[in-house]
Amino acid sequence: MYERVHAAFLALLVETDPDMHQLVQRQGPLPLPVPRPPFEALVQTVVGQQLSVKAASTISARLNLVCGGQLEPRRFQALSMEALRGAGLSHSKAKCLLRVSDMAVSGGLHLEKMTQRSPSSWRKELLQIKGLGPWSCDMFGMFGLGDLDLFSAGDLGLRNAMVAHLGMGVKEKPAAFELRANRWKPYRTVASLHLWKSLGNQPK
Repeated sequence: MYERVHAAFLALLVETDPDMHQLVQRQGPLPLPVPRPPFEALVQTVVGQQLSVKAASTISARLNLVCGGQLEPRRFQALSMEALRGAGLSHSKAKCLLRVSDMAVSGGLHLEKMTQRSPSSWRKELLQIKGLGPWSCDMFGMFGLGDLDLFSAGDLGLRNAMVAHLGMGVKEKPAAFELRANRWKPYRTVASLHLWKSLGNQPK
């Protein structure tokens, strides 16, 4: 699938963004994010905030272990704060994820149903949870839900790559980067993967 997406994206860039076209063509097709269960994806998103990929993976593995090998909301809800802190979560991240688990189990499969709506709809609901900001929602949409058309103007790595490869100004506001990214619709996530790869850095 990613080869077909790659070809379509290249064809779009010929008309909309020649500089980005050069970067994507040089790097070739990249694997696309594989959608995961929403609760599991949100846990990994929150765990990964301001941490290295290695550190986040270690904490995620510990959480999976204390949940009995199945990272699902009801098991997570049953854990004490001490168990969550012992797995490596900060107090604020543990509280955030407990709120996420409450959302996941309320009204049946609430989280799964919510994420089937438009991005603007599920973002609005997730942003009500303390500890989930715009960047986290962007990463969740990209890597958790596999949405191919998201861009995170608040991501410093993406902005640095656009400065390095696309001639964007260092001091330009995030809105300017968002505007440039609009040239890549409906493949803004794909573009983001290429920008991160150009810096040798990619969130998970």
